[in-house]
Amino acid sequence: MNRLKKNITVRFFSIEAQDSFFSNFVTNFVANKESSLSSRIFNLRTKKHLIKLSEEHSASKTTAYTVTVVRERNTWQTKATRDGKISGVSLNQGIIGDPYFFFVIPSKRVLLGFTSGPSGSLKSVGKTMLEQFNNDRLEQIKLNLIPKEKEFYTLKELPEYSSLHFKINSSSLADISGDAPQLIKDLSSAPYIENNMQLSLDLELNSSSENPLSKDNVIEIVDYLSDHEGCTILKVKGVDNEGAPIHLDFGNAFLNYKTEINTRNKFIDEDTSIDVLRNALHEYLEIAN
Repeated sequence: MNRLKKNITVRFFSIEAQDSFFSNFVTNFVANKESSLSSRIFNLRTKKHLIKLSEEHSASKTTAYTVTVVRERNTWQTKATRDGKISGVSLNQGIIGDPYFFFVIPSKRVLLGFTSGPSGSLKSVGKTMLEQFNNDRLEQIKLNLIPKEKEFYTLKELPEYSSLHFKINSSSLADISGDAPQLIKDLSSAPYIENNMQLSLDLELNSSSENPLSKDNVIEIVDYLSDHEGCTILKVKGVDNEGAPIHLDFGNAFLNYKTEINTRNKFIDEDTSIDVLRNALHEYLEIAN
């Protein structure tokens, strides 16, 4: 069998949670890994998730905890065989879906993760995974991409935006996450957009615009698309406090680790994922220290 080349991007997220969450995470991880709860399936809204706890890894006196998640993909509805028989996909046990691989680093309050499934869903699946270790369900957990440049901070400080411009392939909108901005959801469900179309949007963001986006809307869209592999161009124009024009480019504004692997499988196995995450962890620690 020929080897397949797969491009991988590991994303780095900061974890916002109560101090108690991080100490409780370690306790819960160790306790569950040593019991029958090291692997289990749970339902969240319309999708099943399998969560599996694995090894602990140390680098530069920093410990990372390995968690693998498989999220059910509901778009697989039928099975077709060569003789022309079409039937539903039935499973006695387990689920069919996309794998997500994570390193949780409580001491740094950081999450490293990647997926071979829809890249835009990585953040929401990571949040769902962390919530399984949260003893206080009234306290929310938030994930934020870690910026490597000043653009994202500047975006939040601008008093006014004038335009938002982005390009994205329509095929990458086929399976968006539940926490996607409303504009992205609208594009995903638009009946006039065909598969594999290159969409280019240039939105005017001023008071005279029809249905103008709020500042929070723009920040939400930039936050979502900057982590989306299908988005090739992402730019915002605005003015600073002195009225001077500002041009911000978010094409590569956040920390990540890129690599490629050669595999004989159509999926990424857990051993390979751990090697990728371990290399990403070393790179992150070099940047952070």
